Amino acid sequence: MYTKEQLNDLYERVVKDIDISEALFDAAEQEYMALGLWIDRQTPTYKVSIYPQGSFALGTVNKPVKGTDDYDLDLVCEFEEQYGLSARVLKRSVVKPLLERYRKTKGEIEEKRRCWHVEYVDVPKFHMDVIPAVYRGSYIDITDHDEEIDYYEYIGSNPKGYVKWFQDRMAVRRRALRDQYCQAHRDVIKSQADIETLKEYHYKTPLQKAIQILKRHRDVMFDGDTNHVKPISIIITTIAAELYNNEDNIVDTLVSILTKAEGYIWAHKIGDEFHVDNPSYTGGDTENFADKWNEHPERAAAFFRWLAKARADLIDTKLYGFARVQMADNIKKSLGEVTHNRVFAQMAEEERQ
Repeated sequence: MYTKEQLNDLYERVVKDIDISEALFDAAEQEYMALGLWIDRQTPTYKVSIYPQGSFALGTVNKPVKGTDDYDLDLVCEFEEQYGLSARVLKRSVVKPLLERYRKTKGEIEEKRRCWHVEYVDVPKFHMDVIPAVYRGSYIDITDHDEEIDYYEYIGSNPKGYVKWFQDRMAVRRRALRDQYCQAHRDVIKSQADIETLKEYHYKTPLQKAIQILKRHRDVMFDGDTNHVKPISIIITTIAAELYNNEDNIVDTLVSILTKAEGYIWAHKIGDEFHVDNPSYTGGDTENFADKWNEHPERAAAFFRWLAKARADLIDTKLYGFARVQMADNIKKSLGEVTHNRVFAQMAEEERQ
């Protein structure tokens, strides 16, 4: 039999296992900062900055399901102004050559719709997805490539604004956790400057941890997805943050998200179209993260199917009646065999000691 506290402890262990290490997080930060400095030096005509977006910026990075895979490091390569460059020229003639010259690549730089996918020989553990962009004030324009007609254009986005919005959604809990951390480490943290330099991983909130678990559950469920219907992280993250109510533990956070997510999606439809809009974008037309659902209904269906399975696997009341063996089997099937093996081996060793 499991109590909520025991289930929460189990999920805390899962998050600790799937989380990126502090050393790797710092290595990723150093790498993108080095890339940004190099590009800025190489382009005296332009003023350029590089910063992370996605899971690295939000503190929701997971280890790859397969230990041999690399982390994806999503970066924005932001030009201070457009400098008269079309989207095609900026992406293909300016940014691509810079990325090719920076370090020796493992192969051809791959063009994706909105970014360049780069793998460098001497940067272990990381792939980089670099998005060319132009600063527009309260938002940015990123390059978008329609492969069918080979057409490039600028479209609006706001990754920095999204990070701020996400942090605001969990601000109460972040402050509480930071205060707890500082109190527990008061012999090391002696000034306001020390507090301000603390990294996100020192006091991660239940929202961030719940998103990590949800993304891992999704990755396991859609392992080997050949139909390209796997739910994308930005939709999971946005809905989760919208529904978070500063709960102080992972279980209650998962319950809040998974019991309300489907209703949230239906309530935000506009006419016949699904909308999960970027809450931080103010550049004109909305940035709809679920726009592909309206073109490919099977992706929306897959998301609802995943939600139902996540509810059954992660928050169903039947979990509290599970014996240890049943819970272990559930974790293996829903969150991965490798994580199951490490988490339960650690628990067994603690009990043995």
